[in-house]
Amino acid sequence: MKNVLRGLATVMAAALVATGCSSGAQPSQTGSAGASGAPQKVFKLGHIAAPDTAYDNFAKDFKQRLEEKSGGRYSIQIYPAGQLGVDRELMESLQNGNVDMTIITASDINQFVPDMAVQDLPFVFRDWDHVEKYLASPAATELFSLTDAVGMKTLAFMPRGFRNVTSNIKPINTPDDLKGLKIRVAESEVYIQTFKALGANAQAMAWGEVFTALQQKTIDAHENTVVTTRDYKIYEVQKYMSETQHFFAFAALQMNLNQFKGLSEADQKMIQEAATVAAKEMGLKQKNAEATAKAEMEAKGMVFNAVADKAPFKARVQPVIEDYFKKHDKKYYDAIQAIQ
Repeated sequence: MKNVLRGLATVMAAALVATGCSSGAQPSQTGSAGASGAPQKVFKLGHIAAPDTAYDNFAKDFKQRLEEKSGGRYSIQIYPAGQLGVDRELMESLQNGNVDMTIITASDINQFVPDMAVQDLPFVFRDWDHVEKYLASPAATELFSLTDAVGMKTLAFMPRGFRNVTSNIKPINTPDDLKGLKIRVAESEVYIQTFKALGANAQAMAWGEVFTALQQKTIDAHENTVVTTRDYKIYEVQKYMSETQHFFAFAALQMNLNQFKGLSEADQKMIQEAATVAAKEMGLKQKNAEATAKAEMEAKGMVFNAVADKAPFKARVQPVIEDYFKKHDKKYYDAIQAIQ
């Protein structure tokens, strides 16, 4: 799928050149003067998502806020749909300075900072209110700071919503319904082990490959948020969505650490504030969009079922949580759980 995304990036880049669109391909640069008369700095921001979906809208909101706050001294060029790379490639480019900023699936950070996987543990968050309080807490600030050690400044996490299981075979009401189900999961060890514990045949797969795999029935199921399932038309290739709410999904906005440190303290604060507010506001939009997205998919034939009793699921995955603590500091998990 990386080849597909690169192909898409080539097509999009050619189209941008042909039309003279400014959202495409220019490197980070010092350009024309902003409203304040100071030189304008143009940051490259890459993400993997399609235009006008959650990651892209997050990027646009952040761009607007930063440009307004800086009076035009700073600008952002957004490269969607994997034009600058996908997943690990984007983070490596961020580390070496070929990309200034990224928005990625937060779980991908675990490849570089294993302790960040605490946010991926099953049922670690109780509800949206818990998530929102966590993101505003010192616990989140401390956890985000761990990425400094690998050259990435984590500016903000946008809450995307609880992840649910979709399937073409049957609704999922108990863990036994997952037995032997070939399900795509994100490329996270916690995700893989969680669904193995639930009895499923967990298959890690890059997001760009999922629709085709479901369409061709090489996998039976996938798990994701309601809004993402709607945005990527997964309802066209899946019949059921079961509201298991087993994980909570985030999108992470990050910046090259050296770029960030090279700015004045006032500008660092300005960028941080723009990121924090954009993440919060776009998270609220994700939250509020869930009911609409669900209704739209039901109208197109997707069948939803609430999972009345999550206790059996939680019991099955408890060994995954206990095994995680054999390798990781428990303090981050305890801090999240202590939030009332």
